Amino acid sequence: MALQVRIDCSPVYELISSYMLFVHRKWIRNVDLGTGWVEQVEQSMPEAFIKTAETLKKTSMHIFDLLYAAALERKHPHDIPQFLAQLEEMKEADWKCLLRSYGQPYRQKHVQMIKDIFVPALTLWNERYLQPSSIYWEQLILEDANEKLKLMYKMNPIELIEVATNGVVFNHPDPSHEVVLAPFWHYRPINMTCAFKNTTLILYAAHDPESDEDGPPLSLTRMLSAISNEVRLQILRAIAEEPITFSQLTAHLKLGKNAAKHHLAILRAAGYIQTYWNGEVEKIALRQEGLSDLSVFLENYVRP
Repeated sequence: MALQVRIDCSPVYELISSYMLFVHRKWIRNVDLGTGWVEQVEQSMPEAFIKTAETLKKTSMHIFDLLYAAALERKHPHDIPQFLAQLEEMKEADWKCLLRSYGQPYRQKHVQMIKDIFVPALTLWNERYLQPSSIYWEQLILEDANEKLKLMYKMNPIELIEVATNGVVFNHPDPSHEVVLAPFWHYRPINMTCAFKNTTLILYAAHDPESDEDGPPLSLTRMLSAISNEVRLQILRAIAEEPITFSQLTAHLKLGKNAAKHHLAILRAAGYIQTYWNGEVEKIALRQEGLSDLSVFLENYVRP
């Protein structure tokens, strides 16, 4: 049985991921929106809302995994208020059944936090921030999803995942495992992955079409910026011959885990690396076409 891949485009994923970015600021220095985005959003939010976010920053990010699991089982695919109502109406037995099927531990305090804190916060977040900002991302993620749906009939599942994620090679040992590809905007160019029992949700960065005809394309500036750093050049050299594990890479270059993840995120977004994941072990390899693309993109821009 072949690996199952499904494209799932919904503003519900944008709701969860954008609020997670605002609360935890994870990878904020790597995302296109940058740290200034947080300051801009805070100016439009009530003080009580900001204090709640500060409190939630200290809580486990596992709660967002629970929200993503619920999003995968949402009753109304594109309606955020209906999804929030669904969360509020879920009973203890509903959560236990959901989390059991997704292989997630049930913790009563986390479920209670979702109902008492997250639902009201997400409701305000949707009304005050997400809906007004939809003019920037809603059409973009829809067009990206439609593009991937067309590719689904031209590529095998592993190739489709690699193209959508710009370098993730998904080799799961269970051939019946389902991969859900969902485009999102706020974390661009970062990918986010939630690994569940029988399903892996991959939130991938939606492609942003080039808008400035005179300026260099974003893909080119990312590629040039990525190799302007000595450490990242050393990473490319270390993985040039054969794939190596993350622990081997950090040991070889004497890098801390956070620093290594930061540099790898930049290299992956630029298209220079592939990450091979089999459900347990991740290996990193040079994406040969990335080096070729740099020469082509640079030539096409300099000599149009």
